[in-house]
Amino acid sequence: MNIGDDFRIGAFSYAVSGFYSGVTIGRYTSIGENVQVGRASHPLTWVSTSPFFYLREKIFDVGDGFSSAGPYHSYGAPDWQNAVSTQFKPISIGNDVYIGHGAMIMPGVTIGDGAVVAAMAVVTKNVPPYAIVGGNPARIIRMRHDPIIAAQLLFIRWWDYAPWQLQEVDFANPAGAIEGLKRVAESAPIYAPETVVVSALLAEPTE
Repeated sequence: MNIGDDFRIGAFSYAVSGFYSGVTIGRYTSIGENVQVGRASHPLTWVSTSPFFYLREKIFDVGDGFSSAGPYHSYGAPDWQNAVSTQFKPISIGNDVYIGHGAMIMPGVTIGDGAVVAAMAVVTKNVPPYAIVGGNPARIIRMRHDPIIAAQLLFIRWWDYAPWQLQEVDFANPAGAIEGLKRVAESAPIYAPETVVVSALLAEPTE
């Protein structure tokens, strides 16, 4: 996985591989291979779309073995052209979201709880809770659940609880699970694990 700045992921969620930057991911979310989340946009209305004209930091580490190395390394986009803040927009991916292999989630998008993003989809707009979307650009194919069941699941927020707190609930039967989920929500404490800093975890030496 290629993890950029401001990456947060909730308990019991995972991503197989891909790029992730500027994103907050909820709990119990499943993300497939080579998913791209938060790739920066380029300024389509400028003279050029090249980042050489809006990023001050070096884009490529090309060494010194060429005649223009001096001016190349000293160059940076002028302050008045530094538009990084306008190019990066935070992404929110909810709880119990399923994102298929090769999908791309564009900056600024919010994906609601329980949504499904099909493989290879390009998500350019917000996705409602429990919607199944696919295509380029992604469009709603259908909804995962009946509106009443979806509303109850959103209200109960079952993802606030750990799997061992939910083990008596029949997850294969959404309509029948509602009462069991309500009982858990009424009696069990919300699962509140400690925060783990991913960058520190990745920096730990492996044997």
